[in-house]
Amino acid sequence: MSKFYITTPIYYVNAKPHLGGAYTTLAADVLARWSRMKEKKTFFLTGTDEHGEKIAQTARENNLNPKEFCDQNAGKYETVWDTLQISYDKFVRTTDSDHEKLVSRILDKLKEKGLIYQGEYQGLYCIDCERYYTVKELDKGKCPMHQKQTVSISEKCYFFKLSSFQDTLIDLIKKDQWLIGPIERKNEVLGFLTTEKLEDLAISREKVEWGIPLSWDKNQTIYVWIDALINYFSGIGWDGESKLPDFWPPDIQLIGKDILRFHAVIWPAILLSLDVPLPKKLFAHGFFTIGGQKMSKSLGNILDPEELAIVFGSDALRWLILSAYPFGQDGDISESKFYDKYQTDLSHGLGNLLSRILSLVSKDTQNKEYFFEENNDGFQEKIKEIWEKYEKALEELRFETAILNINELVRFCDKYIDLKKPWEIIKSNNKGESRKLLFNLLESERHLAWLTQSFMPEKSDQIFKSLGLLGKEKKKTLKRGQEWGNIKFKNISENEQLFPQL
Repeated sequence: MSKFYITTPIYYVNAKPHLGGAYTTLAADVLARWSRMKEKKTFFLTGTDEHGEKIAQTARENNLNPKEFCDQNAGKYETVWDTLQISYDKFVRTTDSDHEKLVSRILDKLKEKGLIYQGEYQGLYCIDCERYYTVKELDKGKCPMHQKQTVSISEKCYFFKLSSFQDTLIDLIKKDQWLIGPIERKNEVLGFLTTEKLEDLAISREKVEWGIPLSWDKNQTIYVWIDALINYFSGIGWDGESKLPDFWPPDIQLIGKDILRFHAVIWPAILLSLDVPLPKKLFAHGFFTIGGQKMSKSLGNILDPEELAIVFGSDALRWLILSAYPFGQDGDISESKFYDKYQTDLSHGLGNLLSRILSLVSKDTQNKEYFFEENNDGFQEKIKEIWEKYEKALEELRFETAILNINELVRFCDKYIDLKKPWEIIKSNNKGESRKLLFNLLESERHLAWLTQSFMPEKSDQIFKSLGLLGKEKKKTLKRGQEWGNIKFKNISENEQLFPQL
């Protein structure tokens, strides 16, 4: 059986997730569900990043110790992922004891290889980002992500010899042996590596207590970003000593573009140091913006996924988020845009089509079951075309295009109903013709249930249930589900509206 290992970045557990953070996880969930549909052995990893100065500071402000604070907020993430029906296989936390042991073990390995040395760091640091900045990287003296003043830090620490990997990384990226997407992000990383001298990386902090201590110097804790990156190993159960698990390397690592350099430069350098294969692909998506500004807790312009799920429903929200704009680019969103898209795509589109078909079946008293006989009026060819385009879109991470393919089939069916006027054929008691027309529509609706399954699992099941197929289709492979016409429809029922008017 083929395998598929997909990761999202682990989320900084300083507060509950906003819609921008949910975007990566939703995309990964669709890919994981699609992989399982194709009968691949799938592992989907997500989790929370729980060490660092900012966590300790916020915990103090809330009169909690850092672990209590992390426990509370990790629980909030798990609750939101449950609301959004995220089907992860492992929720890793960087305070898990097996993770902490592995981080220490990997740092020991790097030191044994002569890649870590002691020195002194002087530079500018953003507590919210938990990262260092150069003067050139700042925006009018402020952190470009949070628009806050950085603080000047001078302390003893240990450095990782990141600079020694510059030429190797450039070569790997140019040859696509280290595959970064989309092309804009690949060019961004190459531009950085070819114009800037890569400096060695401070991998420990002397003045941050809330972190994993270095085994050889208990006065130092491991820099939170080194700690966080190692979750991709600990999440699949590697102990740092035995053979790497079968799932390694990841097939795809999805991240937001704000953490591109950590994943495109530091992460592969660590893997090369350990003589471990690089992930097959790294893909950095764009930002949700509101009024042209990046969605950010510090800017106070966030949208809450739990609140939006109450308004639109969990399945519809999954659809709306992933169809908002092309994955990989930035896109401006608002709740009003979600309302408009809900009406167009779902209430007046997919939901209305199911209602039309079920209503026609209820009026057809001549037929008790529907099956394929001969002419399918071009439906079989159309559905084959839709599946081909849909699969290609998901392969290329074009979620919005896959959704457009689903909408295309909905419009094809609506046009067919308008053209053929099946209600008139039903009224004329032409049993054979009405059976053929309604079979074409019911069979198309069955394919729509399969097409929507990765995006909207509950609504997909609702469609199957209306068609009297819920149990039967669940036992099928995707290959069988994609076939045309090898089915009989009976026990069709009108259920509650798929997407009620808001």
